[in-house]
Amino acid sequence: MSEEEHITGPSAKTRESLEQAAMQDEQMQEVHAQLMREKEEPSEGFSPVPIFLMFGFAALCFWGGVYLVKYSGGFQADAFSPYFRPGMDAPKAVEMTLFDRGARVYRNQCLQCHQADGLGVAGVWPPLAGSDWVTGHPQVISRILISGLSGPIVVKGNTYNGVMPAFGSIGVGLNDRDIAAVITYIRQEWGNTASEVSIETISEYSALYASRSNPWQAAALREDLGPDPSAGAPAAPAEEATPPEEATPAEEATPAEEAAPAEEAVVAQF
Repeated sequence: MSEEEHITGPSAKTRESLEQAAMQDEQMQEVHAQLMREKEEPSEGFSPVPIFLMFGFAALCFWGGVYLVKYSGGFQADAFSPYFRPGMDAPKAVEMTLFDRGARVYRNQCLQCHQADGLGVAGVWPPLAGSDWVTGHPQVISRILISGLSGPIVVKGNTYNGVMPAFGSIGVGLNDRDIAAVITYIRQEWGNTASEVSIETISEYSALYASRSNPWQAAALREDLGPDPSAGAPAAPAEEATPPEEATPAEEATPAEEAAPAEEAVVAQF
């Protein structure tokens, strides 16, 4: 090797010959083969996620969701028990009586005309307190509420001539429960002492007048009334009196008995 090559390094021709020599070396080739087996060639993009890993992740998410739903305590911040359920100890709502429900319906639908005291407006809206149109046969007031009323009507000696809208299905659209409730309320408020009107009774009346499109006239309100559901059951017919047993004929008197009066007469003479 010349002094120039020693100082500046091997020339390009010399390096090429060395690489060719190295490539022909079997030991060097084995080393390269091992490296190729152990390490993959780099490629662009991302390698796909193994399918078993995706199924495992989905199963984990499903289990986590079930666990949260079952042991979350309704997601309440004050739930210290995993079995807490919101509202499980809450008291059940008490159903309103017909009278109380009717008071609410009256305030919403009837108060403006008939007033809070049930006395109405003089000359305009008739009173409900002490009116026999209200406390009489329940079918009368039911007809008015379901189908409405028009024309003159005499209430407590005063004549009113106006229009009462229908509150049934062809009018305001109150259901049978609300109509029964408000009728019960006005029949038992302001000193009225009439009976309650049941939902079943109003349902029967509603079915009768469902197809009626004209409001009632006062003269027809008390015609063709059915039995009063508030009246007591009719008294049972009295049992037929059994005919008295026929008197058995007196036994024929014996001759000795016939003679007894004669002996008494003899004694009486003395």
